[in-house]
Amino acid sequence: MEELVELLEHTNRSVFLTGKAGTGKTTFLNDFVKKTRKKHIIVAPTGIAAINAGGVTIHSLFAIPSRTFVPTTESVDPNLAMNINELFPHFKYRKEKLDLFREIELIIIDEVSMLRADLLDIMDHSLRRVRRNQLPFGGAQLLLIGDLYQLPPVVRDDSERILSKYYETPFFFSAKALQNIRLITVELTTVYRQQDEEFLEILDAVRHADFHELDFEKLNSRYNPDFEPEHETYIHLCSHNRIADHINQKKLAEQETESLFYKASVIGEFKETQYPIDETLELKVGAQIMFIRNDSSPEKNFYNGKLAEISYLDEDTIKAVLDESKKEITLTTEVWEQKRYTLDADKNIKTEVLGSFEQYPVRLAWAATIHKSQGLTFDRVIIDAGRSFASGQVYVALSRCRTLNGIVLKSEISQNAIFKDHRIEEFQNSTNVNDGLLQIIEHEKYDYTLHKVQMTVDAGWLKEAVMNWKEIAFTAGIPDREKANILSDDVERESEHLFKVSEKFKKVIHLKLADYIAGEILWSELEEKCRGAVNFFYKNVAEKVLLPLKNLYTETIGIKGLKALNEETKKFLHDLEEYIERLKACCLLDIPLFNKEIEMDTSITVVKKPTHIITFELFDAGMPPFEIAEKRNFTLATVYRHLTKMGLTEVERTFKQ
Repeated sequence: MEELVELLEHTNRSVFLTGKAGTGKTTFLNDFVKKTRKKHIIVAPTGIAAINAGGVTIHSLFAIPSRTFVPTTESVDPNLAMNINELFPHFKYRKEKLDLFREIELIIIDEVSMLRADLLDIMDHSLRRVRRNQLPFGGAQLLLIGDLYQLPPVVRDDSERILSKYYETPFFFSAKALQNIRLITVELTTVYRQQDEEFLEILDAVRHADFHELDFEKLNSRYNPDFEPEHETYIHLCSHNRIADHINQKKLAEQETESLFYKASVIGEFKETQYPIDETLELKVGAQIMFIRNDSSPEKNFYNGKLAEISYLDEDTIKAVLDESKKEITLTTEVWEQKRYTLDADKNIKTEVLGSFEQYPVRLAWAATIHKSQGLTFDRVIIDAGRSFASGQVYVALSRCRTLNGIVLKSEISQNAIFKDHRIEEFQNSTNVNDGLLQIIEHEKYDYTLHKVQMTVDAGWLKEAVMNWKEIAFTAGIPDREKANILSDDVERESEHLFKVSEKFKKVIHLKLADYIAGEILWSELEEKCRGAVNFFYKNVAEKVLLPLKNLYTETIGIKGLKALNEETKKFLHDLEEYIERLKACCLLDIPLFNKEIEMDTSITVVKKPTHIITFELFDAGMPPFEIAEKRNFTLATVYRHLTKMGLTEVERTFKQ
């Protein structure tokens, strides 16, 4: 959906991307992260969901405890939940993580149907605090991906009792943080997994618990309680792990061939709870397996959910015959990675691999749980919907299959097995903008891109930074006080000037945008104003603030007693360098605004001169040794020792003196 990409890229709107099973939500995510220019992270509520999405878990990124949270400052039973005050101590992050959080522009949350409202509120509190921005999520944009009609959040009974006092539902859309966000829902509507219209109508009726439209007779025509597969390959979809494991182990034991065991290679940090498959695979010739990854080779022999049968095993080789095509292939191992997000030297968000899990990408597949089948596609399934299926599980189970004829029901599906939560429908209906997407883009993208330019050039922070630096500068024993005073006054005056110009620029742009919308001026006039502002602030900040401060830092870095000043100056220079780099990268829509012809060396790297060189330079400039000693807080003997190092004789020193 090109419109959705444009919306995410050129506005700050937070989006819930949803759609029925098989509509391509994962495909959109994979394509979008390759295209976007925004600094983004991907998180998920569970470990396996995070690994499959190429991201990290919410708990690991935000370092939050796995306790229920309630959005109140009032006291709560610590055995049941934690309140806002108890949450804040968990937000003491290291500088690297603080820098990362402050750079994020877009947060992508996959499998959001399983995300609880309280966990989303924890993210909000964390980001507002560390980004020093009281907008929801510290001003970051959200892309939430999932299907609320599939697997719901897991909520224990004790947690549900206390959460229900603060949240209307456990779903993410009941989070307090979303009350102040203009969240919109975009629904993917084309189903790629199924093509049969009759089956699609049944799935849609099950999804919405629409009993008037649901053809129970047609659905239950697939009921066959005594069915046992003979030649064709089927997979049992079960509600619980123990049921699936029991079926798989029973079927494996029935195979008369010898078991071989294949142990995964686990390197670095990789939690056992997040292993995508068993660490040790037990296989036999004749075993039914399922691939849990798409084939990454050019042959594309299998996909996530494809069934096969083991045809040959030895210690180093596994071969399998693919279902349907009956093609025999040799399996190779795949690698899953445990990652964390970091910033590189250019402030770009990168992933760092903490650990890896290497194993053959298959599992025994006479049976699988509904949870583990989410996102998979099968040709033939056996479903027993009468065994404690939770809300949404009947729909998930049925929608895994390509066709109705590929389904066998071990128990009939009645109305009691199908659940409807009207709150989901109300939320999605009230926020759906499929028909108005282009209108939102046109209305907001110009305002958004201009706002980004305004925020980039904004010099309000500079006034405060100058005042903080001056406070330290005037308490330090700078030898050349007169020079420092002149520099301090110049920098303060320039910061005041730049602040006033940036405020005036905001007002001018606001008026110009209104003129553009009214059709009175061309967009090129706004573009020219923005280009002029970016280059003006670059030139003035570089020439009148950064470079003079860098020169001072070069002179004071070697002087004893000025540690506090040097540290504050270094910090200020670092902030100035970041500001200048943002100006150089600033774009209006996709048009770069910085004029490279005016670029100058604004690197703040200072090579500390050897202390005897500094002494010699002062001496060579005509300063006598006793003054050098006083200026640099050295003894006279130390000054003489420095000059001797430079090869000056006693006579030369005396003559110079």
